[in-house]
Amino acid sequence: MSLLELTKKGLGNPRGVAEYLVPRSTLSGFELAISSRFPYGENVLHRNWDLLIVLDTCRVDALNQVQKSGTFPWLNDLEISSRRSIGGSTLEWTAQTFREQTQDLASDIDYIAGNMVVEDVLTGNQNPEDASNSSWSPTAWETLLPEDFNDFVSVWEQRNVKSSGKGHKDRPHPSAEVVTDAAIHHARENDLERTIVHYIQPHYPYYAAAEAEGRTTLEGWERYPFPSMMSGEISREAVWSQYISELESVIDSVGTLLENFDADRVVITSDHGEAFGEWLGYKHRGGTIHPHVRRVPWAVTTATDTHTYAPELDLKETEMEREKMLEALGYM
Repeated sequence: MSLLELTKKGLGNPRGVAEYLVPRSTLSGFELAISSRFPYGENVLHRNWDLLIVLDTCRVDALNQVQKSGTFPWLNDLEISSRRSIGGSTLEWTAQTFREQTQDLASDIDYIAGNMVVEDVLTGNQNPEDASNSSWSPTAWETLLPEDFNDFVSVWEQRNVKSSGKGHKDRPHPSAEVVTDAAIHHARENDLERTIVHYIQPHYPYYAAAEAEGRTTLEGWERYPFPSMMSGEISREAVWSQYISELESVIDSVGTLLENFDADRVVITSDHGEAFGEWLGYKHRGGTIHPHVRRVPWAVTTATDTHTYAPELDLKETEMEREKMLEALGYM
């Protein structure tokens, strides 16, 4: 397909064409080498908040759609604006946000991490370029360590299934309920200055619809939606619907968090968005400046602990191997 034909298909974005014509590993490698030295986007640590809620892969239009549905009354009156994220993936966002020069800002932050790759980056187990097979890239990361935070709580090591039996045992990431429980318990046991609660929803695999339907297994495309969408096996509309269901599941849990956590200024945002075929862009990756990946929501609210919810803490460690968890999330 010629560049002219691509443009006629309505791409309108040279960067989208570039992602189609150049291998992702090559493009990411060069882009990350540049962005590691000259960050593109806004560092959330420099903004004013007491509680930062990160919804992984949440797009601005997706959060607007959930708001307009009226399903969640607490969301109705929020003004949802946007900002440019500092990363095109969780790995890049972590490495860019928590650089050595931000140590003073991070030292009073308690981080409740539901995405395992945050800890992977901070401990040096993964660099942003590794996920795109661009380890050859001459990047220049200077990343903080978990101990540089006031406290760092890894939630991804906990199995999704609580004693109530809700959820799937084979999730490669904790459910939103588990992350909420961990955050509420941590807040009630500690005197917090600033807190980040990082949910991995609405990142695939998409479990919300399966749970609502009582299914114990996922369809193949629910685990890996984008290859199926790119091949035409499943429609964009079907994938988007599952993505919205996953977002609704975490918004429901965020509502519980806001009623059981004390914070004067709460910001709901995302580390990065997701591309659903716009300008030939799919998923997300480090280095990209695709607008649907780099433009993320920014909504401000408050939280008050009404003590109407008791977190469930009898969780067991996951039996899933770390490599399989990363692979399921598209990081291997």
